[in-house]
Amino acid sequence: MSAERTADCVFCAALSAADDGPENLIVLREQHVALILNKYPYNSGHCMVIPHRHVVEPSGMSAEEACGTWDLVARTADLLRGPLKAHGVNIGVNLGSASGGSIRHLHVHIVPRWEGDTNFMPVVGETKVMVELLTDTYARFREALGGAGG
Repeated sequence: MSAERTADCVFCAALSAADDGPENLIVLREQHVALILNKYPYNSGHCMVIPHRHVVEPSGMSAEEACGTWDLVARTADLLRGPLKAHGVNIGVNLGSASGGSIRHLHVHIVPRWEGDTNFMPVVGETKVMVELLTDTYARFREALGGAGG
């Protein structure tokens, strides 16, 4: 794994941890990329695939990083729709602050969706109600992955 990381990047900091677990939200590490839960999820199970190396734009990724990213995105979408029972999945990348991107380390959002999962709280209450603790979501991911780790 590449150690090219940036000191002030939250993803680089999480990836620098010696161990994975609910405290750093890293569910799985592979050679070039990792699967991490979103600390501020849109829905339970909202996760991201991030390259180990600090890279900001897709054009900055190596072929191995790009292949590893898309492969893990595809497998995670299958995992969400299969064992974790999502009805659908949103996949997206926000590049630059105008797109809503707030972290300058490339990451692909994978958001599980269920029929009727929109609610009024984000609109009228300016808040999001989560139905599951991140530690519970982490445990469900690990169980669905068969306890596999990186």
